[in-house]
Amino acid sequence: MDSPYTGNRPEIDWTAAYVATPRFYVRPDGIRFGVFALNEGVETILPKAPQLRYQAEGSPVEEWRLLLYSRTKGDVIGDTDFFTAVRRLGIGGYILDDNDTHILLRGLTLTELDALMR
Repeated sequence: MDSPYTGNRPEIDWTAAYVATPRFYVRPDGIRFGVFALNEGVETILPKAPQLRYQAEGSPVEEWRLLLYSRTKGDVIGDTDFFTAVRRLGIGGYILDDNDTHILLRGLTLTELDALMR
């Protein structure tokens, strides 16, 4: 049995999680932005620093959003700033595991997704 004082934690299985990939869009003012989807009830792997990992048509992407999709409602319930949401997810204890480049989120409820937009 692992002691909470040893620093050891059980191995977390990342293999069943959805690996989020970005989609890119252009705002009316010409600024490109990237969007990752977070689906209700689905364990998801997100990058820690998408701005270092992805480019759109060879150009850096500075703005990143997290699209929140409710399976219960069958629709998008909103979107929020990616970095603000990841910070809230960490504070809320929704991150199951992380490594140097990615985080693994547990499946969030509709109420928890909703709270990310506030």
